Amino acid sequence: MAEKTSDLMNKLISTDSPEELSQYLNEIRDKYPKDLSSYIKAILAEKDMSIADMQKKSCIDRTYIYQIMDGSKHPGRDKIIAMAIACEMTLPECQRALEIAQEGILYAKDRRDSLVIYAINKKMSIMDLNSLLEEYKFQALD
Repeated sequence: MAEKTSDLMNKLISTDSPEELSQYLNEIRDKYPKDLSSYIKAILAEKDMSIADMQKKSCIDRTYIYQIMDGSKHPGRDKIIAMAIACEMTLPECQRALEIAQEGILYAKDRRDSLVIYAINKKMSIMDLNSLLEEYKFQALD
């Protein structure tokens, strides 16, 4: 997951043959998961965390987390943000999780999203973020 999109784009543009294209597609298939549960599992592995660790930190019901991770439930935006915070994702990693889930990335011009972005960058806990949201009269993560 460390390779920059611009580097991948350059590699793709310089691809000259169907064989090179096939090799490129095989390389990115496993490195860059397209479904949310695979993406989160890759992040967890990278950070040496378990699903149980994430569940405890996310304050999301255990059963629901495992349903998300097995692909049987599609979480909403706030749940994805809670999982991102629990996994200590960077802002770009959180944005990618939101993109994969088609839930809309965080937007710096939105006041609530700005608080979430701040919390992610400061590595705040879910409880601290919820306190911050309530302080500014916004709904806590649900």
